[in-house]
Amino acid sequence: MIRAMIGTLAVLAGFAVVERSVDARTGPAGSCTPTDVHSLLPPGDTLALRPGPTLLSPAIAALRGDAALILSGGQSGWAHIAVADAPQLDGWVPADQLWVDVEAGRALYSLPGPMGSLLAMSEGDAESFRVLGCHGPWLRVINARIGAVWIDGRQSS
Repeated sequence: MIRAMIGTLAVLAGFAVVERSVDARTGPAGSCTPTDVHSLLPPGDTLALRPGPTLLSPAIAALRGDAALILSGGQSGWAHIAVADAPQLDGWVPADQLWVDVEAGRALYSLPGPMGSLLAMSEGDAESFRVLGCHGPWLRVINARIGAVWIDGRQSS
C-alpha cells in the first residue's frame, strides 16, 4: 500500500515537472539554460528590444533581422534574450520572432528530459524551427514538417 502511494506521488510529481515546463509564453526570465537562437525577420527588418515584456515598454534597441541572440526565459508571449555579440544588451522580444537551426541527425523528443521518448531525427541539411519555449537546457520547437517537439539545447546547433 505504501509503495503504491509513493509510486503514485512520484508519477504526480513527474507530471508537475512536465506541467511546469517553462516556455517562452509563460515562464519567468532566467528559466532556461542560455541557448543560441536567431530573430525571425526578413532581411532589412528590425526587432525592438524592450526592458519589459510588453508593447508599453519603450524600445531600448533595434535588432537586425539576422541578429544572433541568447534565449534565457520568457513570459506571456515574450522571450527574454541577450544579444550574442553584446551580452550586456538584454531585454524582451516577442517569442514568435525567434528560431533555431537544427542540424541533420538531431534527436527530436516528445518531452524534455528522461521522460521524453524519441519521436524522430532531423533530416537533410539544417532545418529551421520556430522556438516555442524552453525548460532548463531543453527547447520546445516547431516546424511544418515535424510539428512541435523538444530538442536538447546543450547540443550544438
